[in-house]
Amino acid sequence: MEKKIEKEFCLTDNSVNCYGYRLLTEGLELERFNPAIGFLNHDRDKGVAVRWEDFRYEGDKLYAKPVINETAFAGLAEQIENGYYRAASMGHIVALEIDERDESKLPGQKGPTIRRWFPRECSIVDIPGNYNALAKLYDESDHELHDLSDNKNNNMNEVMIPVSELELPNLKADATAEEVRATIADLVARAERVESIEQEMASLRAEIEKEKIEQLIEGGLAAKKLTVQMAERLRADYAGKVEELRALIDAMPAQVSVANQSREMPEKYAGKSWKELWESGLTEELKRDYPDLYERLLNENKKQ
Repeated sequence: MEKKIEKEFCLTDNSVNCYGYRLLTEGLELERFNPAIGFLNHDRDKGVAVRWEDFRYEGDKLYAKPVINETAFAGLAEQIENGYYRAASMGHIVALEIDERDESKLPGQKGPTIRRWFPRECSIVDIPGNYNALAKLYDESDHELHDLSDNKNNNMNEVMIPVSELELPNLKADATAEEVRATIADLVARAERVESIEQEMASLRAEIEKEKIEQLIEGGLAAKKLTVQMAERLRADYAGKVEELRALIDAMPAQVSVANQSREMPEKYAGKSWKELWESGLTEELKRDYPDLYERLLNENKKQ
């Protein structure tokens, strides 16, 4: 049993990865990534977790959609859809052309630039730059070319700050580098979950504010404080400004009714039809000074 996830994952780009080297997207021989499979957190022992489909390039980024092996990984598709697994990570990189020149390196790049390459798998991972990712480069016969996880090639594995000064939760003073990395990875994952919740809360607050704006405008229309045209303008001008709009509408007097306008309006308007006002060039003036009467006469003219 399998399930395709209708969500694109970024599989690779030209940036420097967590091991200090980078893979050029334009040098990826995608046709050699076949079968296009992957594991869960690069753990091959648990079997194939995903097959990749619908590859798409956008600039230097390569996107694809995962088809999940639900027979072996029950519940993984649901976890991906719920945001618990949000990233992909290339693994077992076969390097066909390696550029060690300094002029090919970006700031912060310690390892080589891989100009031609392809992966043997691309895993679903919980944390981008996953520390379980394979940091070794191989040739086409799977002979090891580089081990970029050791200290001489990449300072990502070095603990530069004494553990006692990190103040990380649940970490012993004599923790190993691996324990420090695992703790940091856990904190990163928690921070991403908090960020996701904050985004959802911001969206909810925006919806609530929009509803409050609409209630204020509807109230202003019901109280005859706003015309339809004025309501539309305020809806656009005061989006997200609930209290400012409330203060403005509260300070507005009710509009004079059409009946009162008919009694108080100048004689040049009284008793005239829309056609007569139009022919006399008085409609714009009427719209400005007597908007309710203007709307009524305009609607009556449309019905004729």
